[in-house]
Amino acid sequence: MSEETWHEARLIPTSGISGTEEQERRATSAVLAVMSVVKEFGKALVGHLGAPAGQIETYIEVPFMIGDKRCYPDGLIRATRGTKSWTALVEVKTGKNELQPEQLESYLDIARDEGFDALITISNEIPGIAGQHPTKVDKRKLKKVALHHWSWSYVLSTAVMQKEHRGVSDPEQAWILGELIRYLEHPRSGAMELEDMGANWVAVRDAVIAGTLRASDKSAPEVAARFDALLQYVSLRLGQKLGTDVLPILTRKEQADPVTPRTSGPHANGQRSRARWINPYSERSWPDQHSCRS
Repeated sequence: MSEETWHEARLIPTSGISGTEEQERRATSAVLAVMSVVKEFGKALVGHLGAPAGQIETYIEVPFMIGDKRCYPDGLIRATRGTKSWTALVEVKTGKNELQPEQLESYLDIARDEGFDALITISNEIPGIAGQHPTKVDKRKLKKVALHHWSWSYVLSTAVMQKEHRGVSDPEQAWILGELIRYLEHPRSGAMELEDMGANWVAVRDAVIAGTLRASDKSAPEVAARFDALLQYVSLRLGQKLGTDVLPILTRKEQADPVTPRTSGPHANGQRSRARWINPYSERSWPDQHSCRS
């Protein structure tokens, strides 16, 4: 038998994924396990969320009680350094599955009752603005628990940037991170790329070209949000290639209230603020106060 037909042994295999539940469980376990082993990768993901730069422990399907009901969040992350500890629950969706408000609010209640710091969600949903969450929840539940979101594109880009550009000190850990990258890039993992602009893209695009789009068109905000998500996705991919963070430039108004400009003002007429790709760590690329306004 020719060696060309042999399959190389993989740390995180893609074979045997029989459905959505198995896909989500395997993706959750893979990411969380690598976070706990490859310290640079774990720090890159949770460091800016308030977690201390120390040991990271990760668990999957940890049981909790809400009243008389037992719930199983997909994962839990705990970062500890000295006497300081930071803990977050994790909820994961793969493929085209979307996060559900009721489920997130239940997990926020668990996190509050347990004294945890945050709830992190991972899905293929990409918010139009970095730091936004794609799912609306009761804001009262966020008084004591932070809610963060990672798209799978963000997780993959962070992994690539850490391995290829920022570096991993231990060669074996670098190989492990490479195995996670290979897994997330495989179609069976459920970590999808941004594939389309939504069902209403063509109709809204043609209406803009014809000059017939109205501010009352209910499809316009959806398409505008999808375009913002595209900018975020392209930013992640470009940053992955360049080895630095890439951000779309937004006006202060858009940063403070990212929803309103999509349904009123110049955005409703098919116009958008100018955007440039920047390296946020270079002063030479910082825009002046008016450079990102129409």
